Amino acid sequence: MTDILLSNENMQYINIATKITKTDIIDCVIQEDKLIFIVQQGQLGAAIGIKAKNLEKLRGLFKKNIKFVEFHPDKEQFIINLCKPYKIKKVELEGNNDSYVAKVDVEVSDKSKIIGKGGRNIEIIRQLAQRHHSFKDVQIK
Repeated sequence: MTDILLSNENMQYINIATKITKTDIIDCVIQEDKLIFIVQQGQLGAAIGIKAKNLEKLRGLFKKNIKFVEFHPDKEQFIINLCKPYKIKKVELEGNNDSYVAKVDVEVSDKSKIIGKGGRNIEIIRQLAQRHHSFKDVQIK
């Protein structure tokens, strides 16, 4: 894991979300209409809340779509977590310890969704993979 530099805005979102969810949030990515929070392993359910109560509360508070992703120390599993809710067939890791390329094989019906309009979804996946593990790139097959 590399050192993650968070802006004041990121820290404010993390602090508020931590108070509401009572979980350990370790990272946050901000887009115009979306916030993606990385929570510690094992805390995804608590972050979302019973009947998605926390998710809805944060959505109303921030006026943005909210996504929680569970951190995982295993690189392959972390990529799968980043790609949820899309169906991943297989993740292949190429490279060595300090620079991996993840090749993600997805269902044909999910390929355009996981890439996103103008590539925005895959860019977030790449950014978070690089921030939390030693990935050089994430590619969709």
